[in-house]
Parts: sequence; C-alpha cells; structure tokens
Amino acid sequence: MTKQIASLERLRNSRDGNPTWRVEFTDGTVATTAKDAAVGNAIDNSEYQGVPLEVTFDGDGAIRSVEVAEVSG
Repeated sequence: MTKQIASLERLRNSRDGNPTWRVEFTDGTVATTAKDAAVGNAIDNSEYQGVPLEVTFDGDGAIRSVEVAEVSG
C-alpha cells in the first residue's frame, strides 16, 4: 500500500529494547510499528521522509515494513 509519512512519535521500547513508533500518514491512517520488527529501527531515517512509501501491515494492522515506492514516469 503506498503512503507518505506525515508524523512520527517515538513510543516505549519493546521488552527486548527495540524502538516502537506511532506513525501518522498523510491520508489520515495511524499505525504503530510491529514489536521487534526491523522497521522500528529504520522508519525515522531521512530517506523515508517526504516520499511515497510501500508500506506492509501485519494481520494486526501494525507496520511490518516500509520501502521507498518506485515512481513511474
């Protein structure tokens, strides 16, 4: 699903010490990063800000992965 990040809020670390984020997208969708997923360590990187992203959600609606979307044209 293609989305763009509007804002990030750092939440508490997981029990294992990995970061968790609350992410609001420009379309109004709000989700948190999946617990102990690698995306929690990368989502605040500048390469993911201000650009379209391919976002994968798990069955609970948490963000499992993000990558910069390919723009055709």
